[in-house]
Amino acid sequence: MKALNYARLLEISNTVPSFRGNVNRFPIGNRKQNNKYFLRRDEDGHTVFDVVYGEGWNSTEIDRLEYIRLKLEHRKFERTMSVGRQNTYVMKWRKHTEVDGKWVQSKECEYVRRDRGHNIVGTVRPDNSFEFTKSRYWQGDRCFLSQHSAGWFSTDSRRGGMVFGIDMQDGNTVFHAIWKGLRVNCDTMEAVTPYEVVIHHVDRKSGKGLLSKYEHMFKVSEVMLKAMDLNSINNTCIEIVDGIFGVGEHKKHISVGLLEHAEKFINDAPLDALLLFTLAHDVRHVGYRMRYGMNNHTDDTPENIFMATKRRVAKEVYKKNPDILKEVPCAGGKRYPACDWGVKVMVNGQQVEQST
Repeated sequence: MKALNYARLLEISNTVPSFRGNVNRFPIGNRKQNNKYFLRRDEDGHTVFDVVYGEGWNSTEIDRLEYIRLKLEHRKFERTMSVGRQNTYVMKWRKHTEVDGKWVQSKECEYVRRDRGHNIVGTVRPDNSFEFTKSRYWQGDRCFLSQHSAGWFSTDSRRGGMVFGIDMQDGNTVFHAIWKGLRVNCDTMEAVTPYEVVIHHVDRKSGKGLLSKYEHMFKVSEVMLKAMDLNSINNTCIEIVDGIFGVGEHKKHISVGLLEHAEKFINDAPLDALLLFTLAHDVRHVGYRMRYGMNNHTDDTPENIFMATKRRVAKEVYKKNPDILKEVPCAGGKRYPACDWGVKVMVNGQQVEQST
């Protein structure tokens, strides 16, 4: 966060005029970009800077009387102001209740007050640290932070949420899981707040035992699929589905019963079982091509279909047996492996929620 370091923001606040109408609002860069600014305030006798990108909205649940009062104020504002924007809005919507498995609209309403405010993405402190202050960073927020740092911010579902990465000139890589409250040095991006990341890995020995019932299906279907082309796979899927559910049923979006039949065919018809697993989990759009016909714009291959189905079957088995997952701690600030089984960020022995 070199562009947002404390010394630079302090110099701007002492030498650059604030935006008109607010003595405490200063531009970060180009003055024409008035949605990018910082606010100066005192905290425990020290000056800190809140970095702002655009506007944010805070929602508060209110009662019906408060809703009516704010609604009348809003109408009065509209009559007296031909140009202008309200900083407070109110909304209402009907509540829904579940009756006999169906959601039914009730006569009761929920009332919510929405207040316009600053979208504060972080706070810069006198020790030249940047503190992340949000639990949810949108795409624009991440782009803004990336533009003011030497690295990049992104969201990675296989690494738990929002992450930051930068390749240093000495060949090292700084990599952080981002959470609300994390503080990093603005110049080096080293973490001021110590933490560690815990990822989950599958115990391969235990996992192999759980997948043993599928070994025959995988071995046979792999050989058979590699001898087929996509048209043959598509025609085989049509024959399997129509043979189970009736002629022409392959054109419908069938989701119920596929897994049950796949489990039955594991030993007697391995290829049929694998393709039923493929259709049940909607792997690589095989079901879509079966329903709507083949086209010439797919770059899929039988090998890709087999490997993707095999991984999906294993993943579903592991989900049902969480005991085979083992925790692997990783040092904070270092790149950690992608993980499909969950990532935990630990601070002082307590888990914190990673930003998204």
